[in-house]
Amino acid sequence: MARYLRPPNTSLFIRNISDESRPEDLRREFGRYGPIVDVYIPVDFYSRRPRGFAYIQYPLYANVRRRVR
Repeated sequence: MARYLRPPNTSLFIRNISDESRPEDLRREFGRYGPIVDVYIPVDFYSRRPRGFAYIQYPLYANVRRRVR
């Protein structure tokens, strides 16, 4: 029986990003490791300011492995 029933996670968790960082900046910086599906920068509910981290989703697990190493 297979140990995992779903494909591996293809998202990167990036922390300690600047408040001035925009999705376009992260897309440009991390796009060199492969095509990017989505960039998400969460904001604080009350202050509406970025929380200092982001998620970058790649279509293939190989792109994530290339970035992590």
